[in-house]
Amino acid sequence: MRTTLVLVRAAGVFVLSMWAASAAVGQPLGPVAETSLGTLAGERVAGHDDVLVFRGIPYAEPPVGDARWRPPIAKAAWDGTRAATTFGPACWQRLTPESSIYTRGDLERAEDRLYLNVWTAAEDAAEARPVMVWFHGGGHSGGWGSARVFDGTALAQKGVVLVTINYRLGPFGFLAHPALSAESEHGSSGNYGLLDKVAALAWVRDNIAAFGGDPGNVTIFGQSAGSWSVCYLMASPLAAGLFHKAIGHSGGCFRGGRPDLEAAHAQGLAAAAALGAEGGGAEALAALRALDAPAVLDSDLGSGAIVDGWFMPRAARAIFDAREHNDVPVIVGALADEGTTLYAGMPERSAAELTATLRDEYGEHADAVLAAYGPEVDRSTKGGAQAIQADRSFVWEMRTWARAVEAAGNRAYLYFFSQAPPVFRIYVPERAAIDLPAGPRGYGAYHSGDLAYVFANTRLVGIDWTDRDHELSDAMSQYWVNFARTGDPNGGDLPAWPRYAAEADEWLEFGSELRVTTGIRKDKLDLFDIVNAPEAP
Repeated sequence: MRTTLVLVRAAGVFVLSMWAASAAVGQPLGPVAETSLGTLAGERVAGHDDVLVFRGIPYAEPPVGDARWRPPIAKAAWDGTRAATTFGPACWQRLTPESSIYTRGDLERAEDRLYLNVWTAAEDAAEARPVMVWFHGGGHSGGWGSARVFDGTALAQKGVVLVTINYRLGPFGFLAHPALSAESEHGSSGNYGLLDKVAALAWVRDNIAAFGGDPGNVTIFGQSAGSWSVCYLMASPLAAGLFHKAIGHSGGCFRGGRPDLEAAHAQGLAAAAALGAEGGGAEALAALRALDAPAVLDSDLGSGAIVDGWFMPRAARAIFDAREHNDVPVIVGALADEGTTLYAGMPERSAAELTATLRDEYGEHADAVLAAYGPEVDRSTKGGAQAIQADRSFVWEMRTWARAVEAAGNRAYLYFFSQAPPVFRIYVPERAAIDLPAGPRGYGAYHSGDLAYVFANTRLVGIDWTDRDHELSDAMSQYWVNFARTGDPNGGDLPAWPRYAAEADEWLEFGSELRVTTGIRKDKLDLFDIVNAPEAP
């Protein structure tokens, strides 16, 4: 009988946590670590002997064969010492064209990908350093946690234990189907890529003390789809108690539009039928599980989070509005030019064409949207459309998230990143920069452009960084470490970052100056408060 990792860990948390605490007392840290599942042999980071890295640690059993499209299954213990010197493979995903800033190259892909990585500079397992767990972006359809820009060496040197993970993506991570719900004791399916994150956090709770981390002080953080995931985890009862602080970069969960289980079932049935697996019974499910990975990848078998009745009992915004979310302090924020690369394919339309498009999307609010973005549209209909979509999808989401946390009485800190970084490959380290018509900084503060800064890796990836870039990176990463330590980003010689309050609407801006700014894009975001208002039940 199969049992999910979530349930096994919930039943055994006291015993395992006691094991971790006893194992940590007076145990000097070295390249060999004793976890609850067995011994791991990592290594010291080349050129940084003060930092240990453990790569490719399994946090659940491989989700292959009959385990495909099931919640993560508890990892069995192993005998002997397991090497932890090689990153695990990325999830199966479509490759991005080489011409894209978001290209992932010809990366190794596999279904066996539930692995995580740990960086630590603790000298003793009893140090109980704050823990940060990173969820990569990629639209829940691409990316992986061991990209070079996510190297945890610098953050470990600043005092945290850093964890990055891989998780199921696209049709491997988000298929909902009546046969899957029928075999679930919760009557639910889909959201497997989110359940993987719950399993990874359970692993952290049960094992991170062996690496000098404090399982009682865990901060989750992520960017884009990784930030959506942070938001969903704040809303999910399954993640209760597994983290204590949260940071979101450019992605929230407050707009509607996520399908419920019934709608997701219908989508899954249609996609399965297109593959020859018709019907909602066990035979169709067996046929789907017999497909090879490339066939699954090329299908439409699910792509994102749903309101499944288990991981997400209701729409995330409704959970926040009812103040039933996991109540932790947050840092959240967005970039000034989210849309320049993310929506690079938008066409340059005539003014009439753009007006017609906005009327289709915004209905009675179209004239107000056009008026609010008049200067941007006058310069370029493409740039104007990018700005509209980016503010609605990212900047508004982050302000709304900060306000939801503030309204519930907890601490929120809101930021706006306006520094234009050089254009660098997010995922492919051997290609440090790309030659695109926009020039080295011509995309402005683009979507994902803050990643090297927050990991303090402007000296590791990319080219053409300036002293100002390095200064911002040092400051931003230190704010994040301070927050992971205490729940307050302030400390040391950093400029004061005020706690967010909707009335004052203060943001910390990372730009040519590091300064507090009020009312960023306020009229536009207030308009999206109306546009994005949830429908009455």
